[in-house]
Amino acid sequence: MTSDLDTRLDLLRNVTSKVGAFALARFRNLSHIVIETKGEADYVSAADRDAESLARRLIHAQFPADAIVGEEQLGDAEVDHWLIDPIDGTANFLSGIPLWAVSIAFVRNKEPVLGAVALPALDTLLWASVDGPLHGTGSVSPLVGAQPIAFGIGRNRTWPLNHRLEVEAAFEARGYHIVCLGSCAAALAMVAAGRLAGYVEHGTHLWDCAAGHVLCRAAGALSSILFEADGKVAIIAAPQHLRVTAKADARSLSEKHIFDPGSDRISHRMESSAD
Repeated sequence: MTSDLDTRLDLLRNVTSKVGAFALARFRNLSHIVIETKGEADYVSAADRDAESLARRLIHAQFPADAIVGEEQLGDAEVDHWLIDPIDGTANFLSGIPLWAVSIAFVRNKEPVLGAVALPALDTLLWASVDGPLHGTGSVSPLVGAQPIAFGIGRNRTWPLNHRLEVEAAFEARGYHIVCLGSCAAALAMVAAGRLAGYVEHGTHLWDCAAGHVLCRAAGALSSILFEADGKVAIIAAPQHLRVTAKADARSLSEKHIFDPGSDRISHRMESSAD
């Protein structure tokens, strides 16, 4: 890893930790938060926007010229950039459920190369470069040699219900217990930490999965992000022998990796997220 990426990884860890602490303080005072919507069952609050603004200020304090793309304030993804999901799992957050995450990645040459996911309500922070190693502090520390029987599936209104149920049934037929944590980033952190056997979600966004994808790769778990229709992506973090099961009847899925050198930009940059 180059020295500038070492510096950015240190910054990434610090920023994600501070944003996590900020969001946790808001989580502990939910009665003061006004719930808003960006679309059908697509929730947001001032906590999301303020957390992203804090992340942007902290990053630009050290790297003022760096581009930033965030779920709430968007941005331009044509060059190397930071990618922020300030609160992934907003419905959980606003409901008082502690399974939500702060997810921040750094993208170089169109590929996430640094990632950090904080699970503030679980007192956990994981961070890594894509080549490893995986670092972690708190209650959800990486396990070695675990054989988890739970497999994570993401739910959203873009992923067709019949396809999702087909994928779930295929994993259940293999003996896995299917769980939906309500946060893509939190679920991928659990895969990286050896707590979930894998995770699949179609119809999501890069800011939901980029940091968790890096953590999985750093932990030695196979993970891919693939193009889908309407600028969405699929995240498939699963061992090789389960990847056909993970795709199931993926007729709408392009097999091209999202980080295609022929692409000018990340195609979904102006979309909004379901989480």
